[in-house]
Amino acid sequence: MEQEAKWRPIFTIDVWEHAYYLKYKKLRPDYIEGFFQVIDWKEVARRYETSIT
Repeated sequence: MEQEAKWRPIFTIDVWEHAYYLKYKKLRPDYIEGFFQVIDWKEVARRYETSIT
C-alpha cells in the first residue's frame, strides 16, 4: 500500500558537476549565483502556497 508523500519540493537546484561544468567549469559558487538570478520567485511562492493548503 502506497502512502501519500508528506513532502513536496517547491525549489530545487542541481549541484552535481554535470549540471554546470560545461559553462562554469569548477566554479560552483558562480553557477549557484547565476541560478539565483533566474529563479521565478512568484512560481516558488505559488508552489509554497499550494503545498501548505
